Amino acid sequence: MAAPPADPKDGGKAFLPPRRETFLARYPRKWKIGAAAVLFAALVALAFVLAPSSPTNAPAPENKITASIQGADTDASRTNTAPDAAGNADAGSSAAGDIILNAQDDRTIKMTAAPAAGLSEDTAEGSLPRIAEDGRQPWQIYARPFNTADKRPRVAIVIVDLGLSRAATDAAINRLPANVTLAFDVQSPVVGAWCGRARQDGHETLLMVPMEPFDYPRSDPGPNTLLTSLPNSDNLGRLYWALRQSTGYVGITTLSGSRFTTDPDKLTSVLDVLHKRELMIFDARVAPHSAIMDMAHNMHVAAAAATMRIDQNPSPEAIDAALSQLEKTAHLTGHAVGVASSMPVVIDRLQVWLKELPHQGIALAPISAMVQ
Repeated sequence: MAAPPADPKDGGKAFLPPRRETFLARYPRKWKIGAAAVLFAALVALAFVLAPSSPTNAPAPENKITASIQGADTDASRTNTAPDAAGNADAGSSAAGDIILNAQDDRTIKMTAAPAAGLSEDTAEGSLPRIAEDGRQPWQIYARPFNTADKRPRVAIVIVDLGLSRAATDAAINRLPANVTLAFDVQSPVVGAWCGRARQDGHETLLMVPMEPFDYPRSDPGPNTLLTSLPNSDNLGRLYWALRQSTGYVGITTLSGSRFTTDPDKLTSVLDVLHKRELMIFDARVAPHSAIMDMAHNMHVAAAAATMRIDQNPSPEAIDAALSQLEKTAHLTGHAVGVASSMPVVIDRLQVWLKELPHQGIALAPISAMVQ
């Protein structure tokens, strides 16, 4: 490219054409800087408006309840939510397509504080539950509120042998829905604290009373076991010891009493105490010929019975099969009760299965809602 011609008037220096004046050249420099700043701010604001909104209003993760749950009128709260046509109580408050486990499976639902006024009797050895002077019954007052107007088939799950292992008990309380009932071994030195924590998280509780098995003494449930070889007065002393270990429970059960629960004479004295104090009994069916349900019915004691043990074979496949059978039984008969330990594999499979229950048209219920 040829160099520009020299200008003779400029001493022979190269000649450059004059610059053309642009539109912005006529304005002061500071005005142009200000206009650019305004334009940049406008573009940033526009980008913010057009960007997808973030879920700033999403609910925070559920916090563990740390304060004591205050009392509530249990009789009223057990029927305080009307179900919709599909049986889902309070379904209108949930998102479209979201199904609620009875709408009551909520850890924030208040349970009656324990011990409730008028429902305890102080003794030299400790406190015992009793019927209030106004007729209130411990097994009903301490029950977890449940929508009894829900006409779907019901399934109850009772997790047993809690209170002796911290890890297992923590897992049952924290990982399972509040409508799952938890049964605590009275041999635990801190059974009262465990029951209190479980109720604080919304779980209904049972006390596991040691009773004589068929192979006693080879299998020994421990001190204060109720034995067929003892006089009834001694067994009652041991029963009262068990009942004093905690408060706020709805009743008792046993996993060891395969012999004791088949002896009508020995069982009568136990059921008589439960009737006088209005506590329920849960028959875990540790003996094929348990006399609990027939005798409880005749003695007007609130009672419920297990349908099956779901962890006889503790493999994931076997547990899933047992849960499937429990579900079929609920559809056929209207109710079913599963019993299991708190082994990690059990908790894992239960978590998966329980989430699907409402989609199968089944309500998860506490054991008090299964009283026959």
